[in-house]
Amino acid sequence: MSDSETDSPSIKALIVFRENGETDNLFVPILCDAIRMAGIDVRCSTKEFWESDKHYDIIHFQWPEEVVGWTCNDPDIIRRLEERISFFRSRGARFVYTRHNVRPHYANGIISRAYDIIESQSDIVAHMGRFSRDEFLTKYPDSQNVVIPHHIYQYTYKEDISVERARQYFNLSQDAFIVTAFGKFRNRLYPFSRRNSYGRNFIKRWISKAGYYLLMPLLNRMYKLQAGANDELIDNCDLPYYMAASDVIFIQRKDILNSGNVPLAFLYHKVVVGPKVGNIGELLSETGNPTFDPDDKKDILRALEEARRLAAWGQGEVNYTYGMENMSIRKVGQAYAQTYKQAING
Repeated sequence: MSDSETDSPSIKALIVFRENGETDNLFVPILCDAIRMAGIDVRCSTKEFWESDKHYDIIHFQWPEEVVGWTCNDPDIIRRLEERISFFRSRGARFVYTRHNVRPHYANGIISRAYDIIESQSDIVAHMGRFSRDEFLTKYPDSQNVVIPHHIYQYTYKEDISVERARQYFNLSQDAFIVTAFGKFRNRLYPFSRRNSYGRNFIKRWISKAGYYLLMPLLNRMYKLQAGANDELIDNCDLPYYMAASDVIFIQRKDILNSGNVPLAFLYHKVVVGPKVGNIGELLSETGNPTFDPDDKKDILRALEEARRLAAWGQGEVNYTYGMENMSIRKVGQAYAQTYKQAING
């Protein structure tokens, strides 16, 4: 057993995250279990942070939006946040922050201020790559930082689905080369969809529906492609079938720090192609996966062609081995347990 599994049972930690399990992002629930496996008495709760007077050795922040609310517009929340941090610190708590984003994708002044407070008040900031750590140090040169990779999603989804079975499930050709991209297409890219959330913006609604019903079928016929888009959430039961059916997972976001799709793809033995930005570009380059300049269409096509070759050469197996050796739940949980001890011991 590791040190963290034998000498840290008395550490009591609170991860500030909803405790009702109603989330499509399983990062925190899995992380909480991993840290618990490493011998830490840990629980997830936002309500505990705001209302409890219990003693915690560690208060662990994830997204600041989870603390103050994802659409918060109450200016008094900033005062209350500072008061709660002061309260827990006066009782001996130390603060850890896992940095998921540089800043929120849809920021307002209140949420941005919450980021400032949590970033500056945390005793240790955990980053999922050196890129994030180095960038953070330019803003907070005296901060304490650690690099802990994004965990892979072991024991979460069905992992033994063959490519053949997954493609049968979706009625896809067994010989097709399939690239899958999850998440929204942002930065001047309008997703084609039957249903959209553009509200009163007639132009965007028209482009979206016209693209879905007219442009995509035309392109499919002209170039013998089978392409589609859907802005609905994928059911957790279907997600592993999407992963298994794919040859390549494409990270399409232009301005992003981290992505859970990379470790998920590694778990499913897939090649990943993504932009040369943030921790994503760093990880993909280090593991031999293709990266591209997100503003250069020719470079994107080059990266996709390279990904196709790498998929045939077995890069997906290399990715799986890397993930199991460096990003396993056990290893990440132990790293956070050690970070908690470091924060407590100063």
